[in-house]
Amino acid sequence: MGMKPLSSAITIGPKATSSQTSMQHTETGLRDLSSSEQTKAVAHLVAANDPVAVTRKVTGLVLTLIPSLKARYSSNSDLLGYTIKGKTDPASVSKAVRHIRQSLAGLPESDIEKQIALMVPLITLPRDMDDKMLSLKSRTLAAELAKYPADIVLRSFDDVKKHATFFPSFAEFYKHIEWRYLPRKYLLDALHKCIPITN
Repeated sequence: MGMKPLSSAITIGPKATSSQTSMQHTETGLRDLSSSEQTKAVAHLVAANDPVAVTRKVTGLVLTLIPSLKARYSSNSDLLGYTIKGKTDPASVSKAVRHIRQSLAGLPESDIEKQIALMVPLITLPRDMDDKMLSLKSRTLAAELAKYPADIVLRSFDDVKKHATFFPSFAEFYKHIEWRYLPRKYLLDALHKCIPITN
């Protein structure tokens, strides 16, 4: 019997931990996503099920709001980041940041643990790994993966389960996450530089 698709096993719940990209610039309207906004953003990412398309869409939205946004590339055509020249409208920056933050919404750790549980029957576990150790490794891995966008993490499960023989490390997931995640992070990094720092 075939395995249940990864995304179909997701039951979206409020995210228990804050994202590594959280911001506290409430004076400019750049506040954390509320629990309901986080849940809605995750549901949208899971439904889209296409990290490249999501990144393309959010980049287009940011470019519409911040026309001076320019991509920087290496000599090998690898994306290195973005620059924004000239003055920016604070309201446009705020809207752009929220679009990006929505695209960075991570799955709740409990949902990621369910994905790990679905993967376990496909891999070989060491003989000395008991249920307690398996649970600890699953929770630790889920805590790390929860820091990254839901759609990208789900896609990384698809990639890892095709190649993993033993219980995968976070590094095995991250090599599939990084290249999909960095373009969104670079957008947020560029916009951060447009936000005035206040005491």
